[in-house]
Amino acid sequence: MLLWLQGCKSDNSFYLTIKGNSLGNEYVITVKATDSVTIKHAVDSILITIESSVSLNNPESTLIRYNNSDTTFCFDSKSDNVFRKVFDRSKSLYTSTNGAFNPAVEPLLQYYGFSDTDIHPLRHEDSTVIQKLLQLVVFDSIVLTESDNKGIICISKPDKACKLTFNAIFPGFTVDCLAAYFESKGLKDFMIKLGSEYRSMGNDATNHAWGTDILRPEPNTSGSESVLPLQLSNKAMATNGNYQKIYEVKGQKYSHIISPFTGASHPTDILSVTVISDDCSSADAYATAFMVLGLDKSLQLIDSLKDVEACFIYDNEGDGIFEYKISKGFSKYYLNNEQK
Repeated sequence: MLLWLQGCKSDNSFYLTIKGNSLGNEYVITVKATDSVTIKHAVDSILITIESSVSLNNPESTLIRYNNSDTTFCFDSKSDNVFRKVFDRSKSLYTSTNGAFNPAVEPLLQYYGFSDTDIHPLRHEDSTVIQKLLQLVVFDSIVLTESDNKGIICISKPDKACKLTFNAIFPGFTVDCLAAYFESKGLKDFMIKLGSEYRSMGNDATNHAWGTDILRPEPNTSGSESVLPLQLSNKAMATNGNYQKIYEVKGQKYSHIISPFTGASHPTDILSVTVISDDCSSADAYATAFMVLGLDKSLQLIDSLKDVEACFIYDNEGDGIFEYKISKGFSKYYLNNEQK
């Protein structure tokens, strides 16, 4: 963990910046505070708590134990107060995206080789296998219940091969938890970035609204070159794209964006989508849903949503020349009202 301090003349507060790796992503957190030790401890505690609940990289996580179970899985809510929150939020976003955001695609992600941190390319695509795996994508049939007084939470398993992944929401959920902690302590100026998820409040050390960027989508990278600078405070943002995890076998490209409707892993012409919302969990899930739905259906869905805007980058001609499409209210976040 790397940190540095930048003092403020008007009071005893300072801007504390923390960098590190957690949940499979790099993070950068900057917050105006007076107690660096307490902040660092709280950040570590929140990250560890969430990882022990819903990470696929922690063999002892609640999620891994559910995925490895053969039938209904139960656990004590006193030992994990995160899983239900992520599950319930996922159910809500599953409904609002008409199933395009679907945590039950994990069997398909494993089939295509995208479940682990490393990519394991598929040797041969078998449509019969894909159709069988689609029968396991039944998030609407997976039910969570909790006993009235014992605090025992149980998650149903319609088939022992059903598995869940919260990778399309828990980074955003983590950002929201960190933001909620800062706000609960009266901290009003902060920026949190975890992988491609972002949330900010108040002003930066120069007393301006926080700035961020939409990055150029480059294959198998997190991007580095800014293509659109933004000014964003009191909002959250998440980016997803076909460029982040992709491979090619026998001329066919495969992406970590899986359609829960068809089981397809074939990337579309949309290279990336950046979503701005009031909370990062929503931005995260909608970014995945929009990649699944495609441009036209995504724009139709955005029109029905409140406080959700998006910027799409696509390449219709396949010539490396990017085109942009934004929702009606996205331009208000341009830095200096810059137009693209």
